Amino acid sequence: MELPLSSPRTPAEYEKRRLVAAELFDQGELSQAAIARLLGVSRQAVHKWHTAWKSQGPAALAARPRGAEPFLNSEQERALAALLDSSPTEHGWPDQSWTLDRVNHLINERFHVAYADPSGVWRLLQRMGFSHQVPATRAAERDEEEVDRWRTQVWPRAKRGR
Repeated sequence: MELPLSSPRTPAEYEKRRLVAAELFDQGELSQAAIARLLGVSRQAVHKWHTAWKSQGPAALAARPRGAEPFLNSEQERALAALLDSSPTEHGWPDQSWTLDRVNHLINERFHVAYADPSGVWRLLQRMGFSHQVPATRAAERDEEEVDRWRTQVWPRAKRGR
């Protein structure tokens, strides 16, 4: 049995520490308080592990996946990626921008899943490998003369009014 030397950082390291405790429970030589001191955890944690170990065995101390299940499965994520590779205009929007609201609408329409908050859509897109993209070119409708007029006449007046 190898004792963990440092504070765990990963789920596997936490599991290893719990399994060391299970080996110590099995030996029956140390009290729960002594095991807690040896492993650098609270007596309450060791008591909880011991209760789980007694009722379900070492499998009760195994690491489990954290967090909720994703709303979309991997097949649906691949289908969404294919949809996002097409243009937003192909889906009825007037311009070429995929916004979080538009992606949420598309997910709801195609997969009958609605994200309550745009941040959930953003995390999904990040997990899928998408990133925020900004057009490198200027709008075709841009009027350079109007921009220059605004920069030289309107902006200085607005800046003074502060």
